[in-house]
Amino acid sequence: MRVRSVAVAVIFALAAVVPIMAQQVVHVAEIHINRVKPGMTAQYETGRKKHMAWHKNQKDTWSWYTWEVLTGESTGSYVVGTFQHQWKDFDGREKFNQADSADALASMGASLASEQMSYYTYREDLSTGPEVFPPATPLISVAHYMLTSTGTNDFVEGVKKINEALTKTNSPRAGTNHVYQLSNGGEVPHFVSVGERASWASFAPPSDKSLDAIMEEAYGKEQGAAILAAARKAIRSVYIEALQYRPDLSYVAGK
Repeated sequence: MRVRSVAVAVIFALAAVVPIMAQQVVHVAEIHINRVKPGMTAQYETGRKKHMAWHKNQKDTWSWYTWEVLTGESTGSYVVGTFQHQWKDFDGREKFNQADSADALASMGASLASEQMSYYTYREDLSTGPEVFPPATPLISVAHYMLTSTGTNDFVEGVKKINEALTKTNSPRAGTNHVYQLSNGGEVPHFVSVGERASWASFAPPSDKSLDAIMEEAYGKEQGAAILAAARKAIRSVYIEALQYRPDLSYVAGK
């Protein structure tokens, strides 16, 4: 559900969003969203398994991970991604990509309603731990942040202060968060927080203390409130969904 009222609560989970550091090594993820035709989930999954077997037979050096969308407007869709690349890695794969697309179409084309591809850069400087693949947990909570065109700086500064406050007050977090920034393939500015969740129980708020109370404890009532007000104003919308990792529909290179 896209609502402003949950924006700051989701910032709590995100913990940090700041501009990309110029000298930081950029890791790029290629993400595909597969929307399945009604009543054709079984056919899609059979085709996806067949296509991942094709990758194995081709000895593809890139791993491809698949998640099933469990909640939200994309429920029943699948997210397929390959991670930890540099931009230059996408050069020189034209011939392989042509064969890949042909096999994907043959294996899954009849069951697909639509397919969307985007590129994201991994924000190691904003994440609370390194990327781990294959995924470390069976579930993830994915929060999409759409900012106003003029609100980026206030949002960035606000979340940096929120992250510092969480650390300063030793506030618990629901799980490790991995932050990505959309580089190509959609509306920007768009940041994504992928939170690891070991079970559905870990979707519960990690603390009974509100974010407002944490900010007041860290900075004082007046300053804490001002930081949150600026951050709230910078957010245009937030979209949250839960995904489940599907190892049976994935391909891990070298295995």
